[in-house]
Amino acid sequence: MKDFTILTVNPGSTGTKIGVVQGEEIILDLNVDTLPGEFDGCATFGEQAPLRKQKIMKMLAENDIDLTTIDAVSGRGVGVYSCAGGTYLIDELAYDHAYHDAANIHHAATLGIVLSKQIADDLNVPAYFVNPMSTDELSDEARMTGVKGLYRPSHAHPLNMKQVAIHHSKRMGKRYEECNYVIMHMGGGTSIGAHRKGRAIDQTRIGDGQGPISPNRAGDLCIDDVMTLIQRGMTIDEVNKLATRTGGLMSLVGTDDVRKIRNEMIPAGDKMAKLALDAMEYTMVKWASMMAGALWGDVDAILMTGGLANDKELVAQLKDDLSWIAPIYVYPGSFETEALASGAIRVLSGEEEAKRYSGRPVWEGFDFE
Repeated sequence: MKDFTILTVNPGSTGTKIGVVQGEEIILDLNVDTLPGEFDGCATFGEQAPLRKQKIMKMLAENDIDLTTIDAVSGRGVGVYSCAGGTYLIDELAYDHAYHDAANIHHAATLGIVLSKQIADDLNVPAYFVNPMSTDELSDEARMTGVKGLYRPSHAHPLNMKQVAIHHSKRMGKRYEECNYVIMHMGGGTSIGAHRKGRAIDQTRIGDGQGPISPNRAGDLCIDDVMTLIQRGMTIDEVNKLATRTGGLMSLVGTDDVRKIRNEMIPAGDKMAKLALDAMEYTMVKWASMMAGALWGDVDAILMTGGLANDKELVAQLKDDLSWIAPIYVYPGSFETEALASGAIRVLSGEEEAKRYSGRPVWEGFDFE
C-alpha cells in the first residue's frame, strides 16, 4: 500500500500547529507562531485565515516540503455542529459552518477546517476533518438528565481518545469497533469515557462542572455548590471560569503544575497539596469505575493518555486502584497530529469511507417528543 503523505493543520490561540505525516512517520511537526497584536485588525477568526495560511506556506517552504507529494490536508474539526465520530470530507457546507462558527465555539481552532480546505484547494487534493471536537455518540440513557427537556451534551477529547483506541486495537490484532474501553485523557482538563464497539457512549463533560478534579478544572459541582458560590458573591461567569480554567489544583493550592506539587510542595510539608493531589486521583478512579459500569463491566482495557499519563507516580497509583476492572495500557501525551493524518489515510487507503457533514446536529431530540 502506498505511504500517503498528509498535511495536518491544528490552529490555536497563539499559533497553528502543522504536521506532515508520511504513512506512520511524522516528518514535520512544529508550531507556526503568531506575534502579539498580529490579528488586532481581524473582527473574526475567519479574517485571520489569509495571514495564517501565508505563514504556514512559508514554514513549509523553509522546511523543504515538496507540496506535490501531499495527498490530502486534514484539519482539526471545530465550529461545526455535532457529528458521529469518523473522517469527514470538508465540503462547502462544512467550510461555511466552520468559517462562521456555527457551533459558537469562539476559538481559533475553527480555522482548522477553513485553512485545510483553502490549502487543499490550492494543491488540488481532498481536505478532511477527523473525530471533531463536537463528536456526539452518547447512548439515549447517557444523554438524559432528571429534568424534562434538559439533555447532556458530549464534551470530551474525541480526537486523541479515539486515535489511542484505534492504535491500541491494532496492537491487539483487533478493530476498535470490536472492543470496549474505558479511556482516560488526563491533562489540564481530564475526560473519561466509555467506548463500546467504536462509539463513545458515555463520558464526563470536561469543563462543564462534571468529572474528576483536574489541574485547572473544578470537577463535579452540584447545583447546591453553584448556588453557594453565587450566594458568596460570584457571578455566573466567574463560576464558569472556575469550572473551565481556574478550578481544581489551581484553586486548591495555587498551581496546576503537578510536578511542583509533588516535588516541592508536598516534601515541604504542605498537607493541602497532598490532599488535593490524592483527591484528584481518587476522583479519577471514581469516574473510571463509573464508566466501567456504563459498559456493564465488559471492559477489554483501560487506556490512559494525555500529558498527565507521563506522571509515573500518578499512573502507578491509578493502576493499583483500577486494575480490578481490566488490563491497563498507557499512551502518554497527545496524538492529535497522528490522529488527523491517520483518519485521512484510512479514507485514502479504502479502509474507511469518508463521511459527509449534514449541516445539522447529529442529535436534535427524541422522535417521540
